[in-house]
Amino acid sequence: MTPVSCPAADAPLVQGLIGSVDCQVHGLAQAGYAALSAPGSPVSTLLTVLMTLYVGFMGYRLVLGRGTLRIGDATIAAVKLALVVALATNWALLETLAYDLLFKAPTEVGSLLLAQLDGGAAGRLDPFVRLQAAFDTLQDAAKHFATRAGARDAALQGGPGFAAFAANVGGLVMLLTSLGVVLACKVVLSVLLALAPIVAGLLLFETTRGLVEGWLKAMIALAVLPMIATLALSLELAMMAPALKALKALKDAQQFAELDMGPAITVLVLSLVFAAVLVATAIAVCVIAAGLRLPRERSVDREVPPVSMPDAPTASPLEPPSRAAHVAAAAVNLARREEQAAASAAAASSTVGPRRLVVVSDRTETAPASGSTTAPTAAAVPLGASYRRPASPRLAASGTRRDQ
Repeated sequence: MTPVSCPAADAPLVQGLIGSVDCQVHGLAQAGYAALSAPGSPVSTLLTVLMTLYVGFMGYRLVLGRGTLRIGDATIAAVKLALVVALATNWALLETLAYDLLFKAPTEVGSLLLAQLDGGAAGRLDPFVRLQAAFDTLQDAAKHFATRAGARDAALQGGPGFAAFAANVGGLVMLLTSLGVVLACKVVLSVLLALAPIVAGLLLFETTRGLVEGWLKAMIALAVLPMIATLALSLELAMMAPALKALKALKDAQQFAELDMGPAITVLVLSLVFAAVLVATAIAVCVIAAGLRLPRERSVDREVPPVSMPDAPTASPLEPPSRAAHVAAAAVNLARREEQAAASAAAASSTVGPRRLVVVSDRTETAPASGSTTAPTAAAVPLGASYRRPASPRLAASGTRRDQ
């Protein structure tokens, strides 16, 4: 890509600002990237140390037996190292992949939209050329309203003074919400691109992967927001076309003709409405960019804590448990259930005791005294021993009659 040429000093306002910012941000991104990725710089040394640590950690895991190296893992590690080296040492690649895409896409999309809205000349296809024409029209209308206003007319009391205020403020708001947003995003985006060598080294480790995600999210948001601002500018200019045409016709109006302040107020209202639209769009773009997630590495050697028995052997999270493990777990569960059943039986026997049917007789008991508070408790007598027949011979009725 050829260096961006800076605009001339007598360029219009919009084209001059765009050309100046493009020239400066391109130089800032390229100079910052070259300073960080230069051989012998602290960032280059840090990147070499990070790559060495990454390869060393992988080797120590294999030596200590805490992981396995499959063909897919080795391929991913090699691709990751190659990507880090390419992003940290090749500015031409980064400029082609990131700079041209993120900086030039908004203008192209806006030009395509305006090509459908206008069937005019080629200059009209650039939304910022049309923005310059609209801003010049609003400034001329503000001057015309100001000359028709009296010296004592206040801007907020209505009349030509308020019309001049509406045209002037509407033009400035439209300029800030379109061109200002695009230029601000370009400046921040160039600073983030200059930090690419540092961010590339953070891609190697899982702990610092979140910083790379945040960097990518910010880049995506800053690239999409100027595109939305350009599209909003195209739609805003299309909606302002009747009002701008009416304001442009004020040059041919007579000096004492009645002034119509409706177009100026329309421009002010539309400018404020699209400013609110841009704020809502910025929030939506940030929410969308926050959904970016980089793929995570699956750790093969990660230990899984036991669930049922601490002494039971645990299987790898990537392999199903063997038959021996199932048999051992079943034996342990059976022994535990038998122990619980034995403990429950022992507790029940110690609490209730042997079952024995006894009958307590109260015929031999005497009534407690009226003054006593406690009564003696009769001893438990076995069944059949409470009433004993007296040891006397049996007397039959026939024997009694005989003896008489």
